[in-house]
Amino acid sequence: MDFLADPVWGGISGLIALVGLIIVITQYRRSHHSKSGIKSDSLPASEVHELVERLISLLKTHGVERTQIPKFLGAEAGITFTDLSDDDKLISKLDDELLDSICERLAVRREWLDGESEQIYPRQDFYQHPDAFSKFLSDLKNCNPKGRLRGLVVKPIPEHADGNALLILQETIGYIGEKPIYRYHLSDGWLFSYWKVRGYLTACVAIGWKRKVYIHGVEQLMSVIDLLASGEVLLGWEGEGFWALGSTSWHPEDMASDPKAYLDGVDPEMDNFGIKAGLRLWLDLDEQGLMDCGFDGKHRQAFEEALERYEIEAA
Repeated sequence: MDFLADPVWGGISGLIALVGLIIVITQYRRSHHSKSGIKSDSLPASEVHELVERLISLLKTHGVERTQIPKFLGAEAGITFTDLSDDDKLISKLDDELLDSICERLAVRREWLDGESEQIYPRQDFYQHPDAFSKFLSDLKNCNPKGRLRGLVVKPIPEHADGNALLILQETIGYIGEKPIYRYHLSDGWLFSYWKVRGYLTACVAIGWKRKVYIHGVEQLMSVIDLLASGEVLLGWEGEGFWALGSTSWHPEDMASDPKAYLDGVDPEMDNFGIKAGLRLWLDLDEQGLMDCGFDGKHRQAFEEALERYEIEAA
């Protein structure tokens, strides 16, 4: 699905699709993330029934249909097709151990599933902590060595250049037939136009690429980015994955090798302070080995020359 890839949203059809996406996301928030939930037509409203509805919505959004739940959870869960015939039978098979296991498997917060919080996904903060990002990737790979891990930087469209970007990691945790099932990890708060943020975000992208966690890029409206970054909307797009946000429209890895790409959209600030500080930060992080994507070629000289040009202009 690439209807969001065009920078002008693909004309009328792209705009309609985008509005549809926002409506769907809003409906998920209203219908599945509050304590009120969706009331069953055949069962009395209760917190337990609402938990089941949130659970079914969670699984479906991640690509697991109700009839596929036994296969996804495995025989050890003890859930049969008969248990899926109505919510009361399913409730009889649920316990804390199983619910905790599902939350861990899909990387969601148990507090949300219980109806105590609207925040579904934990939000990771790697700003100024590329070492923590590296450890996070290592932990994911160690816990799920066969899982495929990919990343996406969702940056604001040019009209919203002062907004935050969002880093999403998409991890394959299994398959139903040939269909992959993903879980997601969010890192938010990346003020994309701020030179210091740009440097550390670039370092995280480079760390990912070097470890074969390929991080691609799309552009989105700030309203969509803010909603995704809140952690209060179900991700998964019914199994399609984060590709539903659009096909690649920019290349975050270029920020680690090309000064022009690295500085694109950075707030220059007074006397180009932001530009020069950003270039110095890139050079400092590069000395620590954090700007190496694993590509052939040496890129440090290009950044040194770019910094020299700006310093000469300021003299």
